[in-house]
Amino acid sequence: METQSSEGFNVAVLRELARRELVDVLDSVRGKKGLVIDQTLSGPISLVTEFLLLKEHGVEKVYHLQPGRLDTECKSLIYLCRPKIANMKSIAENIRAHTQTGVRVEYSLFFVPRRTMICERVLEEEGVYGDISIGEYHLDIIPLDDDDGDTSAVYYVAKSIMKLQTIFGIIPRIVGKGHCAKLLVDLILRMRRELALTTDGSTDGVNDTDRNIFPPSSEIDSLIIIDRTVDLVTPMCTQLTYEGLIDEKFGIRSTFVELDPSMHGPAIPPAGSSATPSISNRPKKVPLNSQDKLFGRLRDLNFAVIGGLLSQVARKIQDDYEGRHQAKTVTQIKDFVGKMGNLQAEHQSARLHTNITEEITKFTLDQDFNRIKQKDFVAGVISPHIDYIEELINKQAPLMNVLRLLCLHSLINGGFKPKQFDFFRRELVQTYGFTHILTLQNLIRTGLFRRQETARNPYAQIRKPLRLIVDEVNEHEPNDISYVYSGYAPISVRLVQLACYRNVGNSVIPAISTPVVDNSEKTEHQQSGMGLVSAVVGSNIPLLAAPGQAGPVPTWKGWEETMQMLPGPSFEETQKPPPNGWLAKNKSKTQPKLTMVLFLGGCTFTEMSAIRFLAQQDEGQREFVIMTTNVLNGSTLLESLADPIVLA
Repeated sequence: METQSSEGFNVAVLRELARRELVDVLDSVRGKKGLVIDQTLSGPISLVTEFLLLKEHGVEKVYHLQPGRLDTECKSLIYLCRPKIANMKSIAENIRAHTQTGVRVEYSLFFVPRRTMICERVLEEEGVYGDISIGEYHLDIIPLDDDDGDTSAVYYVAKSIMKLQTIFGIIPRIVGKGHCAKLLVDLILRMRRELALTTDGSTDGVNDTDRNIFPPSSEIDSLIIIDRTVDLVTPMCTQLTYEGLIDEKFGIRSTFVELDPSMHGPAIPPAGSSATPSISNRPKKVPLNSQDKLFGRLRDLNFAVIGGLLSQVARKIQDDYEGRHQAKTVTQIKDFVGKMGNLQAEHQSARLHTNITEEITKFTLDQDFNRIKQKDFVAGVISPHIDYIEELINKQAPLMNVLRLLCLHSLINGGFKPKQFDFFRRELVQTYGFTHILTLQNLIRTGLFRRQETARNPYAQIRKPLRLIVDEVNEHEPNDISYVYSGYAPISVRLVQLACYRNVGNSVIPAISTPVVDNSEKTEHQQSGMGLVSAVVGSNIPLLAAPGQAGPVPTWKGWEETMQMLPGPSFEETQKPPPNGWLAKNKSKTQPKLTMVLFLGGCTFTEMSAIRFLAQQDEGQREFVIMTTNVLNGSTLLESLADPIVLA
């Protein structure tokens, strides 16, 4: 459910209404019963009730709706499901399986949010309509503060965090910003309480169950949750790191990028082979990860320095090849032949990244790319950019490019003046067609494209305190996270920096000086996904590093005034340890703390690069694990909101 303002609108009333109606549904069937839930409803239902309430109203066990036989000892079953044909067929299979085995069960079906004639017809055709009592559970509005109304992702993230805690221990401190971030932490804390209630009836959430399920000590020092709605400016900006520009130009999907085969080039045949390399015409998926050592060096750098570094790499490879002329003895020749495999791999990698760099250079030298001075744009310079956006519309530039600039201007300037807003909305519809009306409405609904209604501009108020614009940026030897956008510091990463280091300056001073930790290799855990949440861990961010005592506890205390200017609540939660927990390990003060940063709603590659930079600057005092629901950029974010009208 979308809410434009939290003032004067108490969403708790909606939650209570949904809760009461659910109680009426449960009480409509007397005695003990089982509850069978459509899996897509697990998340939404968990937001309006908890298992303790279900138990108080006779629910002995909760099942997920699946086809085939449902093994249960319950004499009454209540089905809660969406009106979908597949769900009706699964229910019919459950009933027929019970009938064939002589199991007598009383069935009740409640459609969410309403019944449909098609579903009832399917039940008739399956021959089970007369065996079911049918009703409705009107879970029409889910009381949330996010804009798309789908909360199942938040629920699944909460489940993923709980799973992580069973592996690495209870996370002692959780801080976050944003409406969905607050919803997430409430779910995490509720799940832990419910776990205690379903085992031994403890009410404080800390009991012997914790000792059995959770490790006695925590390897994760803290969790910082950033709701994407807190910082929508950053994804609208063009990424300027090497990996970020690859994503902007080609698109990276699950660490793979599709390239023209000529860019990757033919495989270099082994020395002495007579095979002729060939090039296919089909696009080739190329992995981009730390196993490619050259990519590991390039990925986080500002694109301005890539050309010079690749030139150095090419010279080194050439010198290594020339080394064959110095091999005189049999031993020297043998050593050189032994190096040939690695040398050829380096040659292949250098050719790939040189070709990618060449294509990106064409992209960055394009006139349209350079017409917008991004640093001036995010600094609030208005007039030339408004004129340029109008020019793009007039020449029918790609719609997503235009929308991205419009949204960036709207976010930075607190919306468009009423006349400008109406003008651009009219121009977009007349130029690109009325089929995009719903897309514009989605942008308005989410606040990405809006009309100025007050003189208050939150972005202008936080720009100076958070030091979002940095005038002098050394892209070759950066000393601040703003290098990733050549002068603009991502708001989200500034919040992480503020929580962990208490400053937004260009230097990070750790509490205790320790040697730099080299973490060039990824662990097995880093290369695997975490359920519905992607584990995005950089080459310098280990997943299993043990936290130490160095560095401050993450907090935004002292910055309350600045934090209030950003959308959504700020919160800090402390979780109690399991009995006798966190005393089992005597951790060294020189061990780095491990902070997990969770982007709820997606993050960009440049934000990952900026967080890796913080870890490198901290000289081993604090390391980060980055988790995100997905990886995005401005174009993919807008595409997810696009809803063109399809004409019959």
